[in-house]
Amino acid sequence: MNQKRIKRHNKNHKRNNKQIILRWILFIVGIIILTFGARIILLSDLGVGGLDAIAIGLAERTDKSIGMWIVVLGVLLVIIGSVIRKKITILPLGTSLLVGWFYNLWGIIWFDKMISPTQTANIGYTFLLGILIAPIGAALYISSEVSMGPVDYFMIAVKERFHKSIQIGRTFIEVIFVIIGYFVGGPIGIGTICIMLLWGPILQVYYTAIKRLLDKYLERK
Repeated sequence: MNQKRIKRHNKNHKRNNKQIILRWILFIVGIIILTFGARIILLSDLGVGGLDAIAIGLAERTDKSIGMWIVVLGVLLVIIGSVIRKKITILPLGTSLLVGWFYNLWGIIWFDKMISPTQTANIGYTFLLGILIAPIGAALYISSEVSMGPVDYFMIAVKERFHKSIQIGRTFIEVIFVIIGYFVGGPIGIGTICIMLLWGPILQVYYTAIKRLLDKYLERK
């Protein structure tokens, strides 16, 4: 009887370990894809998301990289969110560091050597490719449930503090980011508006599909 319990315990332990490894793989791969898509959006030169616009604007005004400013802004959002929630957490800080690091790495490997498209059609195709790829990464790392990003953490803090819906909280935050990004000289354009309108719905489609597949896979295990 004890041997059966031991075998069952070992089996469950191995299964839990495999699930943890799978979730971490999804988390890392998600961040890699997210930053790759974000770089494609930047390459299109149609405008970027609010937080990226702030980071790019600050990078152009200083000798620091875009990735470094992404990390700094992420840390600031986590600190403010922790103050609002009266609860300290460090996991979103790790996410911010990874996002900033991979954002810079993609630039070094590929995008810093590329020239933005000039023809209207190619500009549109480039932006469309980026807006379709980046949310896949976001959906993967969110589905992993390993950690949330600084923006998501800050959004939840605002939601809890002011008792507003996630959609209202995210929209409010994005508007603030875009305004700040504009004043620091970030690349605000029609692409920024498209991101504000399309990112959420595209992310929801990807997230729903990935979460369903992940849950089915874990149930079989």
